[in-house]
Amino acid sequence: MTYKDILVYADASPAAAARLDVAALLATAFEAHLVALHVDTRPYTPADVLGTGIGASVLQWQKQVRQERAEAAERLVKDAAQRNGIAFEWRRVEGEIGATILDHGRYHDLIVLSQDGSLTDLDAPIEPFAGSIVVSAGRPVVVVPRQYKARSCGKRVLVAWKPTAEAARAVHDALPVLQKADAVTVMRINPDPEEPAHNPGFDLAAHLARHGVKVTVTPILAADMDAGSLIASCASELEADLIVMGAYGHSRLRELVFGGATRHMLGAPVVPVLMSR
Repeated sequence: MTYKDILVYADASPAAAARLDVAALLATAFEAHLVALHVDTRPYTPADVLGTGIGASVLQWQKQVRQERAEAAERLVKDAAQRNGIAFEWRRVEGEIGATILDHGRYHDLIVLSQDGSLTDLDAPIEPFAGSIVVSAGRPVVVVPRQYKARSCGKRVLVAWKPTAEAARAVHDALPVLQKADAVTVMRINPDPEEPAHNPGFDLAAHLARHGVKVTVTPILAADMDAGSLIASCASELEADLIVMGAYGHSRLRELVFGGATRHMLGAPVVPVLMSR
């Protein structure tokens, strides 16, 4: 099992360089085909409380802005290609950002996005919501901190483990990275003290070792600290450059409701996070 093709979202936002560099590092490590996907959003109509409509001049201005954004994004991709010594396939598509990423992402082994930002009701939706992509893609998603300075990705990996389907899927999806890593630590928060012989952290370590992964286990008792902050703290202590974890959440009407650790890693990761669901 390996990664043969990687999709990275390409725009002209301040977070783009970090995202492109992480995608390039992963593509280089696995000799994968790398696609930079830019989405031209259709004309955006903000809330019009007066009901006056949108004039032709505004639509023309929006078209010009989209063209300028695409050109700026392509320049950033070319800069990243030169900086990392790897070729990107430039792909420019018109559509809704999330739906387009999902459509193209299903034909790639990995999707690389930035951490979730914040928008008001009047902001144009020019960035994807990583949480929505994780939930719907059927592919692992690497969520990159906006200001991350990528020197490596996948050399020292922290697996935030709990015995659930989401975590099992994330570990399986991350196997190519785990097998190449110099060190992998399985972090199990609050393991059951009544069954030490069957602690799922150690069971997972044995499973990974059979796949040639250099792995250790760190059981952590932490009743008074939220899981997201604890994972981030442990990653910093280990100098990890990637976290692997399942994405936990459910849909409540039209709202995605995530668990605390998932919400923390979508909004404030300290290093790239590979998530699956």
